[in-house]
Amino acid sequence: MVALSFTPSRTCRQFMLDDSFIRLIAGPVGSGKSTSCIWELFRRACEQAPGPDGIRRTRFAIVRQTLVQLKSTVLKDVLEIFGAVADYRVSESTVYIRFGDVDSEWWLVPLEKEDDARRLLSSQITGAWVNEAIEVDIALMAGLAGRCGRYPKPFATWRGLLLDTNMPTSGSSWHNAMVNPAPDWEIFTQPGGLSADAENLEWLLQNEQSIKLPVTDPSRRATGRIYYERLARSSNLDWVKRYVHAEYGSDPSGTAVYRLTFKRSFHVVDELEPVAGRLLIIGQDFGRDPCSVITQVDHFGRLLILEEVIAEDTGLEQHINIALRPALIQERYLGKPIAIVGDPSGGNRSSIYEINEFDFLQSAGFQAFKAPSNDPDTRIRAVEAWLMGARNGGAAVLIDATRCPTIVAGFDGGYRFGFTRAGQRKPSPDKNRYSHSADAVQYAAMASASGMHSMIGGRVMNGRRMPNVRPRPSAKGWT
Repeated sequence: MVALSFTPSRTCRQFMLDDSFIRLIAGPVGSGKSTSCIWELFRRACEQAPGPDGIRRTRFAIVRQTLVQLKSTVLKDVLEIFGAVADYRVSESTVYIRFGDVDSEWWLVPLEKEDDARRLLSSQITGAWVNEAIEVDIALMAGLAGRCGRYPKPFATWRGLLLDTNMPTSGSSWHNAMVNPAPDWEIFTQPGGLSADAENLEWLLQNEQSIKLPVTDPSRRATGRIYYERLARSSNLDWVKRYVHAEYGSDPSGTAVYRLTFKRSFHVVDELEPVAGRLLIIGQDFGRDPCSVITQVDHFGRLLILEEVIAEDTGLEQHINIALRPALIQERYLGKPIAIVGDPSGGNRSSIYEINEFDFLQSAGFQAFKAPSNDPDTRIRAVEAWLMGARNGGAAVLIDATRCPTIVAGFDGGYRFGFTRAGQRKPSPDKNRYSHSADAVQYAAMASASGMHSMIGGRVMNGRRMPNVRPRPSAKGWT
């Protein structure tokens, strides 16, 4: 009898023990994701209820972009782990694992041709594993999930879809699926390779001496960490971000504006609360897709980006009345002085109406100020000054991940410089779904610098008119 054993890392263990129909585990290269998926298929094969003849039959599809990739990675690992009980048949591209009462077929399925996907989506399988999932069209997942649980008859004890991957680019379909998973999905993300909690270090880059030491020996982790330290020396910072630090990367179609200064783990927190008695500065971008960003400088001198209020294809008046005012009457903002700082071009009077955006804001009861500049380079530098700053040993700017998802995604690569047809980087960031919130943050960042912040605070706190964010009580209420 061959003895087989496997001890997964913390995140891989959580991934394997979960029973969600679709499970995705993401992390840096070399973190043990693929090995965990291999063992999970093996475990499920062993746990399948015996059929009428006493045999536990299962059939799994293992999917990747090409057969070469499957053979050089997955097949190699499967045969190395289960070689004593596994038989690979080249003509069928199938691994058969047979021992005792277990009879399991592992079908290697590349997606090199259109016929490959058709065959996959007409198969009868117990479950499937998509290796390096971000290389595969996410639209295939729904059809593939529909094939799971169709073998064996009369029923499969377990059915499901396993996905492993490195981190996708921000704004991609895979990024959206991981950030906002569907009800049947569960997402597991491993720590970065250079973090204190990095996983699988005990098995990376080991040598003849270190491999003899106990797994808990600190020198084994130190040896494994060298693996990631070498990878991190790559000049491709976007690659390092995704494959070493296990963070969402920049869109390859352009250069992320804040790629050298923004770090999600440093600048983003799950939730922020505004500070009592301190001025709220709302960065305001105008146009047909207006955006307001509620910010505040706290008593530590940190810029808190508290909430984004985004509208599409609407005018400023409607945006203020149906979006910004309802946001400001939340209990967390009540009683705090408010000022709006917007795009200076909003001060240009309309050729039809004798009013501009700032006139309207004043008439609506807000103290409104023009930002110091509309120059893109000046605005970006203002934000980067905050991103590169530090307060009390932490970040000088913090972003609320829950209330500012578009801002976070934009800073993480969605807000970017495009390229001309000649391959030259454009001087200004592209206008896209992230640019309006990014512009609003820039106006708030400029206004929150010490000089202008003091001036605005002085004018607002000296009894100037405050925005009417709550309905005025009727005089009838006093009778």
